[in-house]
Amino acid sequence: MSIETAEKQQYMISVFEPEKTVGHFIFTFVPKGLQQVRGPGGTPKRVPQFIVAVQQDTGDLSFDWSGSPDDPGAVREEMQKEIAGRMRDREVWIDRVTSLAAQVEQWARELGWSTRRVEKKLDDARIGKHRVPALLMQEETCRILLEPVGRSAAGAEGVVDLYLMPAYDDIASLYYYGNQWNLHYMYPGAKPVAAVRDADHAPLSKETLERVLAEMRRHAA
Repeated sequence: MSIETAEKQQYMISVFEPEKTVGHFIFTFVPKGLQQVRGPGGTPKRVPQFIVAVQQDTGDLSFDWSGSPDDPGAVREEMQKEIAGRMRDREVWIDRVTSLAAQVEQWARELGWSTRRVEKKLDDARIGKHRVPALLMQEETCRILLEPVGRSAAGAEGVVDLYLMPAYDDIASLYYYGNQWNLHYMYPGAKPVAAVRDADHAPLSKETLERVLAEMRRHAA
């Protein structure tokens, strides 16, 4: 089921990953608008729910509909296609931000910063709750946090902020577009802009990261 099909059929779709499980998810499909449908005597009719347990194992998905209160019938295959698409988006995002954290950590260490990874919990309407790595970088008393913000934004397929700690000053951000991470930073003396997204930007590299870290360190002094 494409996003367009899901919207046409007006399903509310949620995904839940039970605690202490690996690769196990619960997807729930609920038709929109049926809450207002009433039966004899004005009693609201029960809203059908289609619930499937999904197990992901080495890239393959298995679907268990045995616990569903209602049978999806002919739309079962389309629902499973929608789930597969969401699971792909989940894997792409987590892999993308994990690779980013690893690359920035390597560069930061080469530039003389100490690093420590921390876990960041996010909740996304399409892919559900998930965990991704954030990265704390420190040089002397200057601490900077690389923190994933979201899987999507207008014109971008991922947003990660760089905060100056402990005040959480958001003066640099990474946006994924054009098949690469791009670093946006409001350099001192640059033309004022309303948001970091509108600031000067360049593809992320060791050189652009070094410049921004140096500027943020001076900003903290």
